[in-house]
Amino acid sequence: MAPNYSYQKVDDAESDGDFQNPAARPKSRGKSGEFSLGQSVQVGWLKRPSVFWLLPAFLLFNLAMGMTAMPRMNVLISLICRNVLSNGMPAGHEAAAGGPMGNSMGQNSRRHMGMGGGGGHAGNSTGPLNYSPEAVVIGDYNPQCSFKEVESATAMLTLYGNLIAGILGAIFTPVWGMLSDRYGRVRPLAAASSIFLGGEIISVLIAALPDAFPLNWIYFAFILEGFSGSFLVIMALASSYAVDCTQDNERNVAIGYFHGSMFLGMAAGPIFGGYLGMSGGESRPMLIFYTALVIRGFGIAFLLFFVPESLSRSEARPESAISELKQLFAAAKSQSWAERIRSANPLHLLRILAPSRATAGSSVQRNLITLTSINTIIFGSVMGAMNVLMLYSEFEFGWGNKESGIFLSAVNFSRTIATVGVLPLAIYLYRRWLSRTDQASTEHGFDRLDLFLIRTSVLSDVIGFVGYAMAPSGTLFILSGIIASLGAIGLATSEASMTKLVDSSQIGELLGALGFLQAVARIIAPTIASLTYSWTVASIPQLVFMGIAVCFVVAFVVSFFARPDTSNGIFAKEETEDGEPMIPLPARKACARC
Repeated sequence: MAPNYSYQKVDDAESDGDFQNPAARPKSRGKSGEFSLGQSVQVGWLKRPSVFWLLPAFLLFNLAMGMTAMPRMNVLISLICRNVLSNGMPAGHEAAAGGPMGNSMGQNSRRHMGMGGGGGHAGNSTGPLNYSPEAVVIGDYNPQCSFKEVESATAMLTLYGNLIAGILGAIFTPVWGMLSDRYGRVRPLAAASSIFLGGEIISVLIAALPDAFPLNWIYFAFILEGFSGSFLVIMALASSYAVDCTQDNERNVAIGYFHGSMFLGMAAGPIFGGYLGMSGGESRPMLIFYTALVIRGFGIAFLLFFVPESLSRSEARPESAISELKQLFAAAKSQSWAERIRSANPLHLLRILAPSRATAGSSVQRNLITLTSINTIIFGSVMGAMNVLMLYSEFEFGWGNKESGIFLSAVNFSRTIATVGVLPLAIYLYRRWLSRTDQASTEHGFDRLDLFLIRTSVLSDVIGFVGYAMAPSGTLFILSGIIASLGAIGLATSEASMTKLVDSSQIGELLGALGFLQAVARIIAPTIASLTYSWTVASIPQLVFMGIAVCFVVAFVVSFFARPDTSNGIFAKEETEDGEPMIPLPARKACARC
């Protein structure tokens, strides 16, 4: 069986919201999943779990991801172009210097420019283009690669790769969440990040040594990314860590810090990568990837050696993961094929998102389903809009890499300010002035403040996407993005609200199951949005934004099915370790305060 972890619930005066007292008090958990109130252990600040221990490592991961987001596409394009040219120049392009291909290059060059917006030394050539494979600069802008065969092959490779990573990620994200409930947050987070790092190393090796490693090896990198769960697992486990370290009334802010850190990395990463890639006055695209590997490796080392575990291991059940796997395989041998198929069904992992009324009660059941729907709609809508926003801005306003970079940085910095600045300020003002007459409703549980933040953020998304559709200029388009960035509060708040409705021993399982839905939305939403845009770009290119705005309206309407649950009623697993059915845990204000 898995090692037994107890959950270190800290007092309001000892949580991350108060830095005066560095001590935390771990509690041991009995067989029924309840917390004992007796044991009190003083823990020094170096060993005390806190969101501020994990934030540096989390920021490093997101900085590395932001640095390589745009150059990664240039690497794929140049590698595919090298393969195409090594098989001979496609028919009809041999004399393309001033022909039809030259016209298409003017459009494509704006989309695939290299470092600094003007490409490297290959991009500055004004004479006849060199179509030999050796002339292709890996990771840089190569004007000789701007023809349809390369574009088509790149689109297919990224499609297959994203499908592989997305499907595997959807399957393994709930698994990582459940592992974090069994073995703690830090080790699964470090393991998932290490697997992702392995995929990055393979990609860098293929780019650095294209003659030694075939291009098809890139699919192995996508497979490892899927096994790791990509950024969805990192986000889910980081949020689980934040939940372990905070009380209910501090949870929105703590999870908002991690969301803000993610957006900050996405905003600052491309800027830092761009300056790094042009260091020394010449284009060095591979230096970006080497630096990102070092940053990610340093983040993993920081995790393993400095970040304290938020779950304290009990001495009662010291079995290792290997012994547990042996028991699982032994149990599987005694099962029928039908039982094995049912147990392997990934949808079985989602049962925590829609618990039965007998287990959770009608209020918790309704709120969990409602919050899950809202979170998935918001996440899917944002993911679906990402590529379309870039394509539309290039088509409608003639933007290149410089303008697109300004837009992305403005939006992501605004999201950072929304989750790190606006969200804590709104919570403080609400509790400072509006909660004086109703203080109990804001102490614990899913309250009216959570609902207000979710609805307000969703409305900002509606206004922002309607603004995208109606913006007559690039300036107003950017302003619409800044307004829509307030919607980031909705993601953090809905996620934090869900964690208030389940037992602490199931936080990882809950966020892992939510990550499964987000992974599915990451596959489906961009596909639907891209197809819609491709079908309507010649007639009504703004239609896709209106459709996404309608999705946010649906999320706003769905939010009215949720009801504040100030009783702090939560549910635990349907069965205890002894196999007996669990009943809903009663309101535990005394336990929540301990």
